Amino acid sequence: MLSPASYKPNGSSDIRLLRGKLVLRFTVILAFILTTTGCGIINSIKLRNSNDHLKPLWPTGIQTVGIETHYLGEKPYIDVTLNGVDGFKFLVDTGASVTIVMDTPKINALGLTRGYDLAMAGWGEEEKSPAYQTQVDTLSLSGIGFTNVNLAFLPTSTTKYFLDPSEAIYDGVIGHDIMHHFSWLFDKKANRIAISQTPHTPSDEAIEIPFDTFFSKIDIEGKIDFGNGQTISHKIIIDTGSRHYLKVASALIDNEGIVLPGKPITAADFGLSGRDVHQRVTLPSLSLGELKLTNIKTNLIGGDFEDDFSVIGSALLNQFVSVIDYHREKLYLIPYSDQPFKTKYNLLGLELRKLVSGNFIVRFVFPDMVTAHQDFQEGDLITSINGKPSQQISLADWLNLSASPDTYTICRLRQQELCVTLTSGQIEGYSIPVSSAKPTISSTPSL
Repeated sequence: MLSPASYKPNGSSDIRLLRGKLVLRFTVILAFILTTTGCGIINSIKLRNSNDHLKPLWPTGIQTVGIETHYLGEKPYIDVTLNGVDGFKFLVDTGASVTIVMDTPKINALGLTRGYDLAMAGWGEEEKSPAYQTQVDTLSLSGIGFTNVNLAFLPTSTTKYFLDPSEAIYDGVIGHDIMHHFSWLFDKKANRIAISQTPHTPSDEAIEIPFDTFFSKIDIEGKIDFGNGQTISHKIIIDTGSRHYLKVASALIDNEGIVLPGKPITAADFGLSGRDVHQRVTLPSLSLGELKLTNIKTNLIGGDFEDDFSVIGSALLNQFVSVIDYHREKLYLIPYSDQPFKTKYNLLGLELRKLVSGNFIVRFVFPDMVTAHQDFQEGDLITSINGKPSQQISLADWLNLSASPDTYTICRLRQQELCVTLTSGQIEGYSIPVSSAKPTISSTPSL
């Protein structure tokens, strides 16, 4: 594949080819960003440009501040103050072009004014999410403030991202329009997120990877090893709002004639355009600068153009202390001394989201997994696992449980409650190499 960042033209025909690739990339990302941030070109540009005036107000003598931090599963959240009211929980999302609020009870209490209409889109194969523009007088992060901030207001009841509005256990999303003013430090192990108004000074052990900013997305050059001598250099977007490791466009696989390794499984992901049912595989390696990571669980996401959808998410980034320095346009990854890189697999096959009530809701049942042989379906509430109420099980707990082969009793509520005892196991060619496959999965229902 020709990469616009690395290809060197040789003659007029090659120059025309390069220009064509650049125009295609520009067109694809422009189309994606326009649909992500607005309803058509006019409203998109209006919303994106409306925050060009923003400048953070720093107290004298302060260079760096920590922000109240929450990691829910793999995703990073911080406390945000809006119009002088504290305690709003926002996802920190480098993949979002604009900052978003949702119609949670706390946001509704602000009485924000409705502006022009928007239609927001992203991952998914269903439909765009209706939204509209609004504005807050002030937005601050641990006292670092902005004034007259324009936002996208996303009603939870009309977006396919949610099946149930009570999945909105947070109030909004911090996007590129706020993020690009700072250097951001993420340290999941220490439960710490901090921002700085000065460039980051890397330690000796930090791995430095330059990134480009293009239409409010930041991307790095990566080398993806598909096995059997199939290695491709490709632009990869940094997306802290994604809870996954690596996403690659299925169009890239098709266009390059790549033969995938191992055993693919069917799963689902969700974005502002709803559900995307896709395949997941384990790829031999991903190289980012001098860093090489092996056995990478990869989502093969649908898309019309190969340059559109390749992403690294927080499940990968969180295995390092990561710094996203917008001042220098550098990503720094600092390895934890006692934590080698490791991929987790959902071996139970339930895609779960937390609800405000504390229960889980089933968003998808993997057809290749053990739960597909039992009576689980989208919309079921998971009320307990191994006798422990869901209210006492965090998203991080669930990710660990689902990745651990064992016997589990899972209780679900539809019209009636049903408890099922089943045993999960490794999947050869996916979660483990074929040569080390273990005995297969079994399941036994119980009431």
